This record gives sequence, C-alpha cells and structure tokens, in this order.
Amino acid sequence: MVRLRVHKIMKARRISAYALSQGTNLGYPTAYRLSRPDGAFGRLHAETLNELCRFFRLQPGKLIEWVP
Repeated sequence: MVRLRVHKIMKARRISAYALSQGTNLGYPTAYRLSRPDGAFGRLHAETLNELCRFFRLQPGKLIEWVP
C-alpha cells in the first residue's frame, strides 16, 4: 500500500493542518485529509503533490512511502 508521510513531516516540524492549508493552495478539508496519521489517501492529483513538495521543500519520494 502506498501511503503519505505528510503527518510524520508535519509532526516533526510542528505544522498544523490549518498552517498547511494557509501555506498552499489546498483547502482546509484537503489539508486535513492529507495529514491523516495512517497516511491513507484515495487519489492524489499532480497539482496537490506539487503543492506539498513546494511547501515542505522535499522531493516526492520523501512524501510517499510504500508499505507491503
């Protein structure tokens, strides 16, 4: 299963879902869903991934992990 590491990154950097939504072009509900502790997500658009990479200043591989 592919999972997002956004929650772990946000926790390490002490960033809230509200701060994520304010620092990106993502709405609060989207930012909240992306920051779920289990890292699960249904769909991830390229624009959303780009916003996350820009905000965190990370490559996509640092935001996504594969868990068997």
